[in-house]
Amino acid sequence: MKKLVGLLVLSTGLLVGCSEEKPDVVNLSYVDAHWTVSKYSLEQPEVIEAVGETLQACTGKLTTELKGDLTVYDTVIANRHPMTDTGDEYAYKAVTYIKGDEHYVLCRDMLSERFQAEVIDSFPHFVDTEKGNHIQRIPFIEPAGESAEATFLEADELIDPSNAVEPFLNTLVTFTPAVHGEMELTIGNRPVQFPLVMFDPTMAHMDEIKVAIGYHPEEQKPYVLMKLADLFFSVSPIDEIVDPMNEERLYEKLTVKRLPLHSEMSPDKSYPLYEFSYIRDGEPVTEMVSITYRATELLTTSEQQALKDNPDEQYMPTVSGPLIYLHEKPFNNESILTYPTVLRASGNEMDDLIQAIDGAEPTNRSGDAGDYPFLTIVEGLKGQEFEVTYKQRSKKLDIYVTDRSTEETYKLTSEGAETFLSYFPDLKKK
Repeated sequence: MKKLVGLLVLSTGLLVGCSEEKPDVVNLSYVDAHWTVSKYSLEQPEVIEAVGETLQACTGKLTTELKGDLTVYDTVIANRHPMTDTGDEYAYKAVTYIKGDEHYVLCRDMLSERFQAEVIDSFPHFVDTEKGNHIQRIPFIEPAGESAEATFLEADELIDPSNAVEPFLNTLVTFTPAVHGEMELTIGNRPVQFPLVMFDPTMAHMDEIKVAIGYHPEEQKPYVLMKLADLFFSVSPIDEIVDPMNEERLYEKLTVKRLPLHSEMSPDKSYPLYEFSYIRDGEPVTEMVSITYRATELLTTSEQQALKDNPDEQYMPTVSGPLIYLHEKPFNNESILTYPTVLRASGNEMDDLIQAIDGAEPTNRSGDAGDYPFLTIVEGLKGQEFEVTYKQRSKKLDIYVTDRSTEETYKLTSEGAETFLSYFPDLKKK
């Protein structure tokens, strides 16, 4: 009886062993070698090893509300530089760590201009929580003081002899940045084409943003003069949305009066800021210029998924589906590979090639290195790297792939090898 039980146990064990599933050969993850990650604070950018933590941010359930008083800590930016001359592999992701009633990560990437936010249990070890900056939810605007006017005039861009824009110094106002959203200008009933400024949590260290109106007498056009902290000064024409049926609008003999405004800016409410007076077609014109704060909504989980499923609707559209390359040397962030040192899998559909690689069987053997010993798959923010070896037999070519992270080797089936070669026809010429 004991022998029978032993045989039953042994046979059960064999059955269990036979039913084990073959490991996935294609198993995409965040590849450290493909990314450069830098931490930005008040000091110079610092390169850190945080690929997984950065790219994983905002991939869970998103939140649409940042609760409590907000303190902004470090921002970390991940860049995957182009691997080939097409630049199709380029990607980036910016992650800012914020403390309110909970710990938050605020993300922006190639999906949308809008932010994504997620609640996390705690900040990663590299976040410096001793150097945070408080940030408001909505901006506060007021006239600038005399000292601000004096420093504003000292900007190199205004002193430059080639600059023909004359500032109306009495138009200078300051406002505090908000955590996200944008400021818009409207002249009369004509909205300006581009936002005055787009807020970002990295602006938390700026006490104020200074804005004034300038005038180019020869062009007869108004300009926006803007100073962000003491780091950046811009002189930009006020580009209104131009009606192609009408001629370009000119502002002959423009004068500008600043209206009294000292207030928090409620979202979507327009506040009169300036009064423009000028001549048009020989007649005097007076128009009100208003400013509006738009508090953009945080991206929802469903909106995020919809953008992932529709690359053409993304802010910076990415290639749909995986990119698969054979190449002579490993990819790095300092150089770009070009044909013929890199071969891109031909065709638009990669399903058969992915299945051919994923259907490979584990083996302890490998072949010989060929002209293209490296295989790389890139899809979204993830990827996978293999070493490829080949063994020429009398009537066919055996192909082996070794996962560079696990060092496990797999042999493609005969049908898989034929499919592989069909995607890389240049290999047949070698």
